[in-house]
Amino acid sequence: MKNNVMTIFKKEASRIVHDQKLFFSAVIMPGLLMLVMFFLMGNFMGNIGEVDEDHVYQVHAVNMPDSIAAMLGVPDLNMEITTVANAEEARQQVADREIDLLVIFPPNFDAIIAAFDPNGYPPNIEVWSNAARMESATARSIVTGILYGYHQYLTDTWFTVNAATEDAPYGFDLATEADIFGLVMGFMIPMMFIMMIYTGCLSIAPETISGQKERGTLGALLVTPAKRTHMALGKILAISVFALLGAIGSIIGMAFGMPQMMGMELSSLVEFYTLVDVGLLLLVAMSTTLVFVGLLSILSAYAKSVKEANAYATPIMLVVTLTGLGSTILGYVPTEPIFYLIPVFNSSLCISAIINFEVNAVNMVITAGVNLVVTMICALIVAKMFSSEKIVFS
Repeated sequence: MKNNVMTIFKKEASRIVHDQKLFFSAVIMPGLLMLVMFFLMGNFMGNIGEVDEDHVYQVHAVNMPDSIAAMLGVPDLNMEITTVANAEEARQQVADREIDLLVIFPPNFDAIIAAFDPNGYPPNIEVWSNAARMESATARSIVTGILYGYHQYLTDTWFTVNAATEDAPYGFDLATEADIFGLVMGFMIPMMFIMMIYTGCLSIAPETISGQKERGTLGALLVTPAKRTHMALGKILAISVFALLGAIGSIIGMAFGMPQMMGMELSSLVEFYTLVDVGLLLLVAMSTTLVFVGLLSILSAYAKSVKEANAYATPIMLVVTLTGLGSTILGYVPTEPIFYLIPVFNSSLCISAIINFEVNAVNMVITAGVNLVVTMICALIVAKMFSSEKIVFS
């Protein structure tokens, strides 16, 4: 029995070692991908929750007292004095993420401090921010830190910061429920969405191409008068349609599941997002599906069997997962078009933009165009591979 086991073991081990493609995909590739993934994560994950070091915080102030004006005059803060009449407009700008912060001082703050009555009410400084925007939250920390420092400097007088008032009984945060949902889900949904699309493509593409190679039906199909390019496009489109249907099912599942996880009603999503947002999400899903199907079709055409195709494609899941963390890696949703020239990575950024209500039409068009070009290139490569008897009949 021992000899039989060792004989079979040596035979199978020899087969794996001498099959260079199988050995590389099963033994070498996972380690390389993990090395690259953690190297990239180590370089970029530090950006999560951080603001660009060159960012200048836009802060509007009402009734700015002379005693504090000099303290707030730091390089990172661009202080703009506004009037009480414009305070409501400035509050809306904070809510709309147009400025970072609004600070409202009581009228005659310095005079109140100079004639402070310990038995009266201390003056209250209102610091309005938007917790769903990292720049606003950081600006709030900087300003409140300066104010608390001044508070400690005073010995026989004091004031309060963001004490509850009739206008703001629950605090001075202007982030809405939709903003919080976008902040939390904007990091999770893109990765989950990209992974589900890839998984759907992976379940179909290898069987459609590598499976036909195994059964010998692909060679019979290629002897027909149809052009190789037409065959490649037809297969990519067929696989994409069914993979996209799976992606749509995933969207519906997330639409019903995410609100439950957040303790919200499903109707809230209808209030947050419009049909335009849904259409853009489907556009991104479609273009991403085409890219994945194109790439998996190349791997499937190269592989000898469905098992081998899956062996090549499964480790790529690590790269796909990392790509799905686009905005998380960067720490924000970029608007620079250059980021949207990277296939699949651009899809992740577009999904984050949709979830966070930061849609940029130009970047959406660039993403769809780039992904379509990549798909056409993949189709041409598959067509070229179909023309090779060595690949088709391997």
